[in-house]
Amino acid sequence: GPYIDGISITQGSPRQHIWSYVVGIRNLAKSATNQCPCSSGGSGTASPPSFVGGDYYCDTGNPTAPWEQVVYPDRLWDSSGVSCVSGSTCCDNPDQPWFRKELATPSTDNIEFRWCANEARSDEATPTRKVELYIQTEI
Repeated sequence: GPYIDGISITQGSPRQHIWSYVVGIRNLAKSATNQCPCSSGGSGTASPPSFVGGDYYCDTGNPTAPWEQVVYPDRLWDSSGVSCVSGSTCCDNPDQPWFRKELATPSTDNIEFRWCANEARSDEATPTRKVELYIQTEI
């Protein structure tokens, strides 16, 4: 199954991780598997898979303990909102949602954006208004 609920950016075949935009179910999750690794609450945090390392942003729009099937008004991955609480490192990078990553080797592989979830789209979805990708090549 998918390693995240959110957006995965990869290249090549087999896929090589570039960046992930992860959605936590709530800021104070009761289960570490549903909580952002950068979150300050809950019963512990799950570490990202080793292939992800620190190449991700994680956020949630849900400010409360119960989970509901709604689109929360808090925009994700913007260095503000319910994930930006004392003790959390989710909002430490002020450049969110932008990221910068230098690949280990130059590549002409396709870059793939995948919207991932471990449940049906009717239950879990990551509404997305706009995606921009800027690539700088060495000259």
